[in-house]
Amino acid sequence: MKKLSLLIGTLGGAMAGYLFSNKKLRKDLAEAKDAETAARLLGKHLQRDGKKLAAQAQEFIDSDEVQHNLKKAKSYTQDTFETARKELMKLVNRAEEAASTAAQSANSSARTAAKKAAGKAKRTARRMKTKVRKLL
Repeated sequence: MKKLSLLIGTLGGAMAGYLFSNKKLRKDLAEAKDAETAARLLGKHLQRDGKKLAAQAQEFIDSDEVQHNLKKAKSYTQDTFETARKELMKLVNRAEEAASTAAQSANSSARTAAKKAAGKAKRTARRMKTKVRKLL
């Protein structure tokens, strides 16, 4: 609801500013006989002024200064993207190296543990054989 009231307030402020700045519109609205006529007059003025505004905006966008700034913004964005991509690749490479090191460490640890377990099993088997011989 806050957004709706803010939107309505903004539109009301914009319309008031438009009404205060347009002398001809104020005069025409004062002479309007009913609300329907006033609405038509307001629509006509908004349409005409909207076309002017659109033409001015198009002219502004096509100006050399805006195009130059757009090129600068595009090159800045591309440079920033390249920097971010390089940093990300460094981070990925570090993670790969850490994962590789961890895998090698786990491999060697597993190999060592397997050798110890095999040796222990052999010793236990020898002791059992000896105990069985003594029993027989």
